[in-house]
Amino acid sequence: MRRGGFVVEVGQRAELRQKVTLSPQVYQGLSILAMPIVDLQQLVEAEMLENPLLEVDEIEPEPAEEDEARHESDEEERAWDEWLDMYDELDSTDFSGPRDPNEQAANTEEFVGGILSFSDYLEQQLAMMELTGEVDAAARAVIGSLDVDGFFRGDCVEVAALVGVTPEQAEEGLRVVQQMDPPGVGARTLAEALIIQMDFLGLKDPLLERIIAGHLDDVAASHLRKISRALKVSEPEVRDAVASLRSLNPRPAGAYSPGPSPGYIVPDVTLRRFDDEWLIIPNSDSIPTLRVSPRYRSMLRSGSDADDETRRYLKDKIRSAESFIKNIDRRKDTVSRITQIILEVQAEFFEDGKGPLRPLRLEDVAVEIGVHLSTVSRGVTGKYMATPYGLFELKHFFAGGYRTSTGMDIASTSIKQRLKELVSEEDRAKPLSDQKLAELLSAEGVTVARRTVAKYREEFNIEPSWARRRR
Repeated sequence: MRRGGFVVEVGQRAELRQKVTLSPQVYQGLSILAMPIVDLQQLVEAEMLENPLLEVDEIEPEPAEEDEARHESDEEERAWDEWLDMYDELDSTDFSGPRDPNEQAANTEEFVGGILSFSDYLEQQLAMMELTGEVDAAARAVIGSLDVDGFFRGDCVEVAALVGVTPEQAEEGLRVVQQMDPPGVGARTLAEALIIQMDFLGLKDPLLERIIAGHLDDVAASHLRKISRALKVSEPEVRDAVASLRSLNPRPAGAYSPGPSPGYIVPDVTLRRFDDEWLIIPNSDSIPTLRVSPRYRSMLRSGSDADDETRRYLKDKIRSAESFIKNIDRRKDTVSRITQIILEVQAEFFEDGKGPLRPLRLEDVAVEIGVHLSTVSRGVTGKYMATPYGLFELKHFFAGGYRTSTGMDIASTSIKQRLKELVSEEDRAKPLSDQKLAELLSAEGVTVARRTVAKYREEFNIEPSWARRRR
């Protein structure tokens, strides 16, 4: 083709490109993992009403197997009776029994859920990380500087001056916050929030990164042709990239809502001991096993009299049901795998429910099961474990730690409990100062700074020594 004295060659060229796009199923999976089990129950019920192809998988024995099954059930019933004799607490759905039969019964009001603020949610994640005092203080200051959308509107130099740390430590505190859930929290700009979310989801799309870096205003104005010309790519490619971009969250904290109080807590898993072996039992009563209805699936087979529109509808609902089932199963698997690691690391505690906890970090579990740090955070927050010693939130077993003078690792959770015991045993006329408490812990082999003791004391809402003396 000749145009204005120049020869322009027009042609088509086949080119293979690898592209990762986001789907609603990914975000459904993240939401399901983060949900308390009570909320998940409601979601399952709503999904079953919405999708007629989704049903509870109730396995029934074949007629030929009924006699054998009846014989097996008699043996199982005897074994069940013996098992109940060993674990009397299974007669009740109350898993909050005291650790010691001689102790006073546990207060069930302790197991009533409450409303968690966004700042509290972030600080709970922070408490499960092993950080230096300076970085921890900087991260808390960053959390205090977030706006309602989860963006960091402050300055690391200001944070450093505010909490008395170096600018480098303040930057490290910011990076810690940016690793937390929800993905994108702590970002300084919209572009940075979107890049953090891409990293969390494992997306590698150079075109999308270039659009985020320099063309967000054009995306907002729907100037796709302008972006296409600027980046020298086809408009369909830009349209695909923008579709992926719009599935990211421009307001990281905007979707966070603690919702109403969930009421009495329902455990996600139950731990039961048989001789020297522990069994992890997922809560299948609250979240039943689901399947795609075989009756509807059979309507897609050849020879069925279903018309094309019905087939399209069934295929769409089958895909939706299978995706939902996979996300439910993935949640169960993730929580069970986290529980298994807790059981292995905290074996000393599970001997009698009184042993000390060992240090355990979210990062360690994330590496062990091969997932992102924020996935583990979602998997432990609001998830509970029923044990013979009581009901515990999974995050109870995560804490930074200390090494005693004898070389033994001990979790900060155990240090906090020992601190509480020292205060309860003190002479009311001469209450122990933070420095004295630090010295007593040091005498027991655990070196803890005075300001760390003060921080732990405040977590328990214990007044300082002068206020306790006044009482």
